[in-house]
Parts: sequence; C-alpha cells; structure tokens
Amino acid sequence: MPAAAFAACERINPRTLTYWRWRLRAARAVTPPSPRRPAPFVEVVVPPPAREASAGCEIVLPAGYRVRVGEVVHPETLRTVLDVLEARG
Repeated sequence: MPAAAFAACERINPRTLTYWRWRLRAARAVTPPSPRRPAPFVEVVVPPPAREASAGCEIVLPAGYRVRVGEVVHPETLRTVLDVLEARG
C-alpha cells in the first residue's frame, strides 16, 4: 500500500510517514549492527556453606526488641546495648 493511501486510511499526514521512513533508514545507515561477541569470562566464587549450629544466640527483651549476638561479642558492649534498649522499653 502506498504511503499516501495508508496515511489517508489512518487519517495522518503522508509527509509524516515519509519523514519517519527517511529517519529510520538514516539511523540504520549510521549505526551498523555490531557483531555478537562472546561474553567475557566472569569468575563466580561460591561461599562456603553456613555452619549448621551457630554459637550465637538471640535475646528477646520484654519490649519486643530482638538482639542477635554472634559468636564473639564484647560483654561491655552487649551490656550497654541491653541497658539502652531496656530503658526505652
């Protein structure tokens, strides 16, 4: 179907169609398709599996706060955190 007939059916300006045809052809001429290149090698490091039994614990305060403690915690730091949270409860 000629552009003028299509434009009449769609009720658009035929010059709009010819402009976009020109613009798309010009864009294709400027940016040739790039050849596909293989993806670069990417090293994947899988972390060791988590231990099943953790030496940590979870402390639930009456106000609803939960404090998770890992294997190593400085007693004075834990005491300070608990004091602050209990004062807010």
